[in-house]
Amino acid sequence: MSEIRFRLAKPSDAKQIANVHYHVRDKYGEGFFAHVNKSFLKQYYKMVLNDPWQIVVCAELNGKILGFSSGSMDTAMEFKTFRRNKWKFIWPLFTTALANPKIIKAALDRFKSTGEGSTKKFINSSGARNEFWAWLPGRDDSYMSIYTQDLMLFFMKMFGIKEVYGEMDTINKKVVKMQLKNGSKPLETFIMPDGRERMSCVLYLDEYKFKFPK
Repeated sequence: MSEIRFRLAKPSDAKQIANVHYHVRDKYGEGFFAHVNKSFLKQYYKMVLNDPWQIVVCAELNGKILGFSSGSMDTAMEFKTFRRNKWKFIWPLFTTALANPKIIKAALDRFKSTGEGSTKKFINSSGARNEFWAWLPGRDDSYMSIYTQDLMLFFMKMFGIKEVYGEMDTINKKVVKMQLKNGSKPLETFIMPDGRERMSCVLYLDEYKFKFPK
């Protein structure tokens, strides 16, 4: 019997990882990334997987990616990479806007937030950051997603990262409860340009108890 294997993702995985991300949107339909199409997500993960400051761990079974966890070791560098690649997102954003015109304003707000000195805030703009964590819905092995998150954080620690920042929408109480139970410490709450309340938090890796099999 084949077993799930974990590995670092590579640029050629962008399409499959975008597919996993796309199919978890029904769990929580708020925010920019919950409304973009697969084309946008594929272009986003092409950028991420070619960025040397990004860590993406995926879980694979028989060549199919079931889930992944991603994080940035340097958010400020990620912002610069995104701004440098902004033109590659024009067409995917346009095709998304055909079905949802409001996405244009949301995209502009997000883009402005990546500039130096921006007063718009969606995420922490510096330091290491915990980003996306997803597993294909409808599977009875979703508990394995814990290992993808753990391994991503493990690589962060091995590369010398001490603190990993993250954000959670406060209305998503299940995620907030899980992350706080997992060791994240709340820092502040703030209101985003679209009106959502978000909590920023930090995870100290020297205190974190890893769960993946030794």
